[in-house]
Amino acid sequence: MNWKYFGKIHSLLYRASGGRFGAKLGNIDCVLLETVGRKSGAKRVVPICCYPYKDSVVVSASNSGMDKHPAWYYNLKAKPECIAQLGTDRFSAVAEELPRKEAESLLPMIFNINDHQREYREQTDRPIPLVWLRRV
Repeated sequence: MNWKYFGKIHSLLYRASGGRFGAKLGNIDCVLLETVGRKSGAKRVVPICCYPYKDSVVVSASNSGMDKHPAWYYNLKAKPECIAQLGTDRFSAVAEELPRKEAESLLPMIFNINDHQREYREQTDRPIPLVWLRRV
């Protein structure tokens, strides 16, 4: 399956339904993340699996275990202000990468929700950051 096209279709369905469809992939929550392209300056929208954290969610820059971070991660590093939609709840956020120790403490919960995240960490030697989408 081409994940790029799946992501576009998923985003369209998520938006068109106002977040009533597409907010879950099985038992995993999915956030719709809007960033600004660090090179293009264009709005980018991507659906990402997410996990509860404080008053919001945290996302994993796992990129399915590939050896490089996903584009959205680099976009957030360049401009951390973003828009997130979790189901019908749409909010402004600032992306904050969690310190390694704090991120490691969340991994058991994340693996319990989505065991693919464990597999992705085993597939790559790069550290996989967790990014908190802090509500503002």
